[in-house]
Amino acid sequence: MKIPLANPSRELERIKDFEPRFNKKLMEGVYIGGENVSAFEESITSYTGSKYCIALNSGTDALLLSLIALGIKKGDKVIVPSFTFFSTVEVVMHLGAVPIFVDINTDTYTIDIEDFKNKVNKTIKAVIPVHLFGNNSNIEIIKNICNKYDIKIIEDVAQAFGSGTEKNIKLGSIGDMGAFSFFPSKTLGGIGDGGCVVTNNFSHYKKILKLRNHGQGKNYEHEFVGANSRLDSLNAFVLNEKLSIFQEIKKSRNSFYDFYINNLSHLDWINLPTKQNKNTILNYFTITVPPSLRNKLLSYLNKHHIGASIYYKKPIHLQKVVLDRYNKISLKNTERISKSVISLPFYSFPKDGELEYLITKLNKFI
Repeated sequence: MKIPLANPSRELERIKDFEPRFNKKLMEGVYIGGENVSAFEESITSYTGSKYCIALNSGTDALLLSLIALGIKKGDKVIVPSFTFFSTVEVVMHLGAVPIFVDINTDTYTIDIEDFKNKVNKTIKAVIPVHLFGNNSNIEIIKNICNKYDIKIIEDVAQAFGSGTEKNIKLGSIGDMGAFSFFPSKTLGGIGDGGCVVTNNFSHYKKILKLRNHGQGKNYEHEFVGANSRLDSLNAFVLNEKLSIFQEIKKSRNSFYDFYINNLSHLDWINLPTKQNKNTILNYFTITVPPSLRNKLLSYLNKHHIGASIYYKKPIHLQKVVLDRYNKISLKNTERISKSVISLPFYSFPKDGELEYLITKLNKFI
């Protein structure tokens, strides 16, 4: 049996008459913009409770255009975690702004609030809390602190679509802007790269609308330098179809999570992931193991055709491109966790026998 790390095609199998309707959209010949994109943007605003949505070509551009819309420029300081995908920090560096790294807590691997408090001051212009693996990065606490210093918040929701606070306020709708990714392996994943920004600020909305299309207001009238950051029409159609069954997707992923917890809790060499509250939907099932076991476990799983990966092996503050520009710092929790994490298969609608095969092999590892 072969078990993938992620399997986004399973969701398409659950959508009624998906293939003929997709082929009809394909033959209509509208591949950029149009009603599919507009319909998807409306669906996202409805789901997240935000006033505005701008569909984009990636989560990376969602972060970058959000920073630009907020006026972040060269020399500005932006607080970011180091334990995250590189684009969270990359976009800050692209603008010549300065990343101020904070450590993570060891429960959910999101921003450590005490370290955040120690690094907040009047010189900080923005913060990018990352809702890593689907867990809330204590956004309510971060927002209260930021309000005291007039610090802007861009939520990185790349791995947390569908997750909410204890009161089920959707992540991404709480800060000044929320930046989502719809990369295929995400909880809401497309058929290629994709992303969006949600916001309640009309000025930010209008700015990013223009930024995504080369800074144009009217056709061929460019108000400023933008980018080609549009979401294609067919991907928007697929994403909207998946969003229509998202409650099923959420239920299936939560059942997968429960199966892992119920069948792996007795293993003393595994630390299982925590869901922050009942409204959390995990994007990855990331465990920690003793560093001495990690490579052995990865090899063992690959040998048995079980997909697994490490998110993230090398923290961003220790990457060459960062060390070439900034002084080396120490982030104790980040550096320790990065040596222990490994992500196991996690996706919607597993087929008969897949979960049992996974558990059997994991129980036989030691």
